[in-house]
Amino acid sequence: MLRKSTSLLWTARKRLKLTWKLLQDKRVPMWQKAILFLPFIYIFSPLNFLTFAIPLVGQVDDVLIVMLALDLLEKVVEDDILAEHQQDAQ
Repeated sequence: MLRKSTSLLWTARKRLKLTWKLLQDKRVPMWQKAILFLPFIYIFSPLNFLTFAIPLVGQVDDVLIVMLALDLLEKVVEDDILAEHQQDAQ
């Protein structure tokens, strides 16, 4: 259990580092960087019913939406830019 938690934290750390590098890279267009801010519109929206209706499920829902935004960002960024930053994030 502890080993799995440590692995998950290490992966999250690398992913956040990769995301930070992509946000700072001038070759990544602004519309691609904006993908990361879309989940916050949902999270802070008054229409975020799950958070209020089912507290634990609501937080999990928010985390999943942020993770989907990270996945989408990694898919739309050019492969060579992504590969360069993935090596740096290791």
